[in-house]
Amino acid sequence: MNLPHAATPAALSMLTLRGPQALSAFRIAKLQEPLKRAHPNIRAVQASYVHFVETERPLDRNESATLDRLLTYGGGVRNDVAGEIFLVIPRIGTISPWASKATNIAHNCG
Repeated sequence: MNLPHAATPAALSMLTLRGPQALSAFRIAKLQEPLKRAHPNIRAVQASYVHFVETERPLDRNESATLDRLLTYGGGVRNDVAGEIFLVIPRIGTISPWASKATNIAHNCG
């Protein structure tokens, strides 16, 4: 039986791309209050999306530009992050319907 070719782990590349703010100012203020009560040294809270893109090879300039356009949405990306960062992700091996659809969209857009 012939199985479809799968990229070997050595051939895969993982891109990590920052996205826009994940929470409104109202939601951040609401979240910040109980956090400050629990940990008085907390000065600020920020939540933003992070996109992980697994590729079989490095992207060329046109592919990178297409991916950048696909992942530009909402407010601007903040690059002024300081302090501790907590990354919250789904369980390993979990593939959300959104991730599956995003993969289809990316393939269809080149």
